[in-house]
Amino acid sequence: MVRRFPHVTVRKISPFASSRNGAKPLLIVVHATQSHNYKGDRDLAAIGEWFQNPAAQVSSHVCTDADGHSARYVPDAEKAWHCAGFNGVSLGVEQVGMVGDTWTRAEVRETARWIAVWSRKHGIPIRQGQVNQNGTVIRSGVLRHSDLGAKGGNHDDPGSSYPWRLLLGLAVFYRAAQLTAIRNKYHG
Repeated sequence: MVRRFPHVTVRKISPFASSRNGAKPLLIVVHATQSHNYKGDRDLAAIGEWFQNPAAQVSSHVCTDADGHSARYVPDAEKAWHCAGFNGVSLGVEQVGMVGDTWTRAEVRETARWIAVWSRKHGIPIRQGQVNQNGTVIRSGVLRHSDLGAKGGNHDDPGSSYPWRLLLGLAVFYRAAQLTAIRNKYHG
């Protein structure tokens, strides 16, 4: 059976979040943690500890790992501190791994499940988003951290070898599967 929804195995709420001040999420930003993936949940727990460390002053809404599990760090209603000038209008998904890594199918699938959930919940289209250099969202959708430029912190993650088309295709699939599961639950 296909798992339709994210599989959260770690919850460590970060204090490094703030109000969206009425802003609506328009973007889903895909990141790479720049850390190694180890079997089990210790990576997700360690990232949660970093997101609670006063020296870090960063956070993300969720993180996924190579095993296809995820962690929750910041509620959707709050602004996570993950992409500088776009924090207020975005939801962030970190992925345990390095730029240039070969991403596991399980991790890409788990990331796609989050994109599908957020697309349903917040009306963010599953398509390539677009921003300009002034920090304005031109087209809502899904972006790599590297797509945000200087206003997003000038990062290069998740890297040019990231399976972008596969991610978006899986997100479309999971969105439809989630809607079917929800309909069946209430109308079955």
